[in-house]
Formats: sequence, C-alpha cells, structure tokens
Amino acid sequence: MKRRTFITATSLASLSSMIFGCASSKKIPIRKGQVIACLGDSVTYGGHNGYVEMLQDIANKNYSDLNLTFINWGKSSETITGLTEVGHPGPRPYLFDRLDALLASTKVDIIMFCYGINCGIYGKPSPQLFDSYQKGVSAFLKKASQKNSKVILITPPPLALQAVPVNIDTTKAYTWLNPYPYYEEEVLQKFKEIILNFRHPNLLSSVDIHSPLLKNQNEYYEGDPIHPNKKGHQVIANTIIKHLSF
Repeated sequence: MKRRTFITATSLASLSSMIFGCASSKKIPIRKGQVIACLGDSVTYGGHNGYVEMLQDIANKNYSDLNLTFINWGKSSETITGLTEVGHPGPRPYLFDRLDALLASTKVDIIMFCYGINCGIYGKPSPQLFDSYQKGVSAFLKKASQKNSKVILITPPPLALQAVPVNIDTTKAYTWLNPYPYYEEEVLQKFKEIILNFRHPNLLSSVDIHSPLLKNQNEYYEGDPIHPNKKGHQVIANTIIKHLSF
C-alpha cells in the first residue's frame, strides 16, 4: 500500500499554477475536426462500449459536419495516486507510467480526465490521500499543457452501495470487494470537491457526473457498485454534452 514516488518538482510547480486561471462556467466551444481523448479508469474504458463511444455516436448523428473524433484512453484499475490495496491482483496501473507515451502517440485538442473511484483504494480518508490525488491532477494538467492540449476534468463516479449493497467486514482490509463503508461520503465526495474547485490556466471546465449518478443510483447501477450500467453511461455522456457548445 505504498504510494509511488512523485516527481516532486513537477508536482510543486504545477500546484503553484492553481491560483491562476479558472474553469469557465460557460459552455465549451467545440470546433470542426477536433480530436478529444477520454482518459480514465475502467469506467472510462467501459469495455469500449460506454460513455466515450456514446459521445462519438452523438457527434456522428447530430454534428456530423464537425468531423469530431473521440478516443478511448481508459485503462481498468488505474489510479493517479499510485496506490494498491492489499489483496489486489498485482499493482494497480499508474497513469504516469503510460501518460508520456499516450501524449506522444496522438495529437489531441482536448483531454477529458476522469479518475478517483480507484484512487483511494476503497479505504479510509487521510490528508496524505487527498494531497496525492490533488498532486496527481496537477501533474496531469502540466503534462497536457506541455502538449498544448486543453483539459476537461470530470468528477469520479460514486460508489453506489445503496443500489448494490456489499457485505462489508470491517475487521478485514478494505478493498474493491470489501470497501470502507463510508468511502462514498468521506473519500469520493472529497475527490469530487477537489475536481470541481480546481483552477488551472489549461482547464476548460469541470463536469460533475457524480451527482446525477448518485441521485438515481438504483436505476444506473447493477451487478456491482463501481461500474455504471448502460443507462448510467448514457447519463455520463449526456451530462458531458450539456457542457459543450457545437
């Protein structure tokens, strides 16, 4: 459960830029021919049949003249904190192990960034955890700005334990199968606040998918409390679309 070493200079330099610029509350103008990469964990990956693909379908059907391309850069189990819980089958993937290669592979105009559900490894909150999460977002924004890619931050989805209850054993280590009972309230809600209050000159906007998914979780989750169902993915896509101006 040891956090991987951050590039401290990069993180601190990026953190200092948070006081400049801000995410606009206005709709984000989308221009013809733009390439939009969607970066995140398994919720973004969605078996290549989730909200990223739905965004592409909406663009193709309703804005075909814009010739937009949405790229799915999701990777299951990934975090931006570099943490792995006890009992996980191997170390969790860490975004910064692949980010440089991704950014070098394709020129993208906008990156949609959605991390958090795994980043607290389903355990208790701590100041160190929230600091690691915030530094991860800052380090990503710095990398994106170096490639002249603008960013849309997306809140993590909720842990929908009301919709899909889990028998939790508080005497055992907390994992994705045995989450801390208040992971939603004490960890993911804080991650959501960090995303919605982030400030950076390269940030176009922050989008809250957490609230609509949580509010109607009984409709949007089944099977497990981590991954939204098809209706949930459609809510994510629709929520993002509302922030875009075509």
